[in-house]
Amino acid sequence: MSLKSDSFKKLRKEKSKWKVDSWEEFEAKEKEYLREQLLSKEPTIKGQVRISGGKFKNFNIDIPKNTRPLTDRMKVRVFDILGSDISGKTILDLYAGSGSFGLDSISRGAKHSTFVDASKNAEKILKQNILKIGFENTEFVRSKVDEFLFKEQDTDHVYEIIFMDPPYKLYNTKRKEKMTNVIQLASNLLPANKLSKGRFKGALVVKHPRRYPIDTLEFSNLKLAETFEFGLNSISLFIVSK
Repeated sequence: MSLKSDSFKKLRKEKSKWKVDSWEEFEAKEKEYLREQLLSKEPTIKGQVRISGGKFKNFNIDIPKNTRPLTDRMKVRVFDILGSDISGKTILDLYAGSGSFGLDSISRGAKHSTFVDASKNAEKILKQNILKIGFENTEFVRSKVDEFLFKEQDTDHVYEIIFMDPPYKLYNTKRKEKMTNVIQLASNLLPANKLSKGRFKGALVVKHPRRYPIDTLEFSNLKLAETFEFGLNSISLFIVSK
């Protein structure tokens, strides 16, 4: 078995807590601990969620480990708000995880979904989900979201609906400028802000902790339309302000 040096430090610390009655029991416990450590490094599936509507309604998709999937209640509410605006649109699913929002969008008639996530585990499972459903109008970009958005600023790419489900560590109330910057960069890719002609100016949907003061963030080209609460989480809908 091969483990990094910091893993051995964790192992020694863990061993000091073990209370066993025999050497055999100690060896068995050590073997099980090492097995769990190795398994934790492999891409694993946490569970499944279903597509909530459209052509592939009730189709189950896998969820990568360490992700917080959208609930059916959240997705249904979001798509009820967007309504027919989802049809024929290009979708950008940031911090994609299982790709739940982007895949649900395609099921409901979206033209194309681009998924962005830095996790190798998320990439593997999301691509498997896409293959299982048979979607062709998708693209996965393995990248940190801020790096992807920064590169996209100088392209002619336009995304009509953008969804963001950032990790909780980004919601630092003492450093709100980081969250503001990510949303601002994403909003620059919306139709109205890319000088793209058309009736639909674009929408940006953000999932965030309920207590996070998202209404205090200021943007040059966005305004907060509405926030919907779901237990400890909320979904906020931003639209282009000009």
